[in-house]
Amino acid sequence: MDDDQGYLRVSNADRDDAIARLQEALDEGRIDLAEFEERSGAAYEAKTDAELDLLFADLPRTGAEAVRAVPDRRERETQAEAHEDGGHPLPGMVRAIIWVACTTVPIWLFFFISTGSTQGYWPLCPILALSGIAVAQRLAGKRERG
Repeated sequence: MDDDQGYLRVSNADRDDAIARLQEALDEGRIDLAEFEERSGAAYEAKTDAELDLLFADLPRTGAEAVRAVPDRRERETQAEAHEDGGHPLPGMVRAIIWVACTTVPIWLFFFISTGSTQGYWPLCPILALSGIAVAQRLAGKRERG
């Protein structure tokens, strides 16, 4: 189970799907009627994905659920990342690098034009520093997931 998956709220449709899965488990003889009633009540009271997932922890996934689970998880991760970044398509560090470049390069260009002396291309220092941090964060994130 993903760490952030348990924090996502479930809808009435999610609860209805859970009840349908429990009905299938009852029909297959995996759970008895008393357990079906207990788990159904818990499904109706569930508020998050984690609470619904607990109802099926000891039950196998059906073929359709196993195929559907991967895109759903990826979609949820994408939505969670978009929410964290305020819905912006570029990651936060990339936006920071662009912002630093857009502010430091014109300043350097102004001094270059007014003095005629390059004094080195100093905007490269903060741009490279932020780029290095972004790469390190990306590699650390891949190591955590992988």
